Amino acid sequence: MTGGAEVHITGVGVCSAAGLGYSALAEGLRSGVDFSSPLATTLPVQYAAQIIEGIEADDDFPDDRKSWLALNAFQEAVLDAGGLSALNDCPERCGVFLGTGLSSVTANEIEEDLYPHLGTGGRFDRVAMAQDLRTGGAAPRRHLPTRLTDEIRRRAQAKGRFGTSFSACAASAQAIAEGAWAIRRGELDVAIVGGQDSMIHPMGLLSFVVLGALAEERCRPFDRERAGFMIGEGAAILVLESAEHARKRGKGARAQFLGAGTSADAWNVTAPHPEGAGARMAMERALRDAGLESSAIDYVNAHGTGTPLGDRAEASAICGVFGPNTRVASIKGSLGHCIAAAGAIEAVASIASIELGFVPGTFGLQQIDPACPIQAETEPLFVPTQRVLSNSFGFGGQNCSLVFGRVNA
Repeated sequence: MTGGAEVHITGVGVCSAAGLGYSALAEGLRSGVDFSSPLATTLPVQYAAQIIEGIEADDDFPDDRKSWLALNAFQEAVLDAGGLSALNDCPERCGVFLGTGLSSVTANEIEEDLYPHLGTGGRFDRVAMAQDLRTGGAAPRRHLPTRLTDEIRRRAQAKGRFGTSFSACAASAQAIAEGAWAIRRGELDVAIVGGQDSMIHPMGLLSFVVLGALAEERCRPFDRERAGFMIGEGAAILVLESAEHARKRGKGARAQFLGAGTSADAWNVTAPHPEGAGARMAMERALRDAGLESSAIDYVNAHGTGTPLGDRAEASAICGVFGPNTRVASIKGSLGHCIAAAGAIEAVASIASIELGFVPGTFGLQQIDPACPIQAETEPLFVPTQRVLSNSFGFGGQNCSLVFGRVNA
């Protein structure tokens, strides 16, 4: 979908294990810092990339940590863009697109919502339970996937197009693409996009342990000894604007959205296509959407989770599109895999690379797996960066690649 309105990124906000804010993330990646910390659990998982302090709770979302993360990021992004009054001059032309993950309903909430309706012999009183679940206070209602999108629309007074993406680990990347494409088509002037997730809780950790996806010790993307990913948490919100709208209000851009591509493996519920066919298709479509040849990309921000199958499939796809000599990096060894938020956080990391001129290192990579024939950087590399392609691939073969560039590069 090349052509249409030029899309600028005029505001960013992010919460990650690097800390709160864009500067914390950018400087952490430039410095090659490990943001993992020991995890207190009886499960066979030793480390996670957690946000230790500074998160402001929100009374509208009790016990919903991932929504707190997103609302903190939203506040920063809007401030970075110049404030709502300057940004949203026409509510009908402002939209919201967010990616989200599995519910973060806690064990206490399940107890509060379900146990009171157990009758004689352990049978549920279904009528009473249904009446309770109709109230806004019930946990299933509090954690509806669309609820945060609706709340940000209300706070931003955004009355244009909207959507909530639930496409696993590609969710927030998909949301960014949807918002940018809506601006390109002329349907919106402004799109508030991004996503959030936090699965560092017993149910979240257990689900990935059961799948065999988590590393017991360190995450080591593309390493020959890799054994799984490290769980992370976070949120990122980007303010996208048509270049014309931004210019009219005198707002400069941090970077430019150039293109996106999506695909589905249609292969397996948890395993990627072994040759990365869907991943390759998403990258090729993103380049075509951006009107670029593969040689125009300075580095690929890999999905790079550290799983044996995932890294090998992605490396094969990257090599097929770019050859063996394009710079590649994965930040998940440092910031963890933020699941539904990963695409948005890594979009912000890509923007930082363009603004500050660096390629982050792949923390945890010690010896490249011969089955991953790519040029994966192990340490931060300070070089001019004009254009970045960022990958997000989710369970079920849900793939999304985004391309960002320096404005007028």
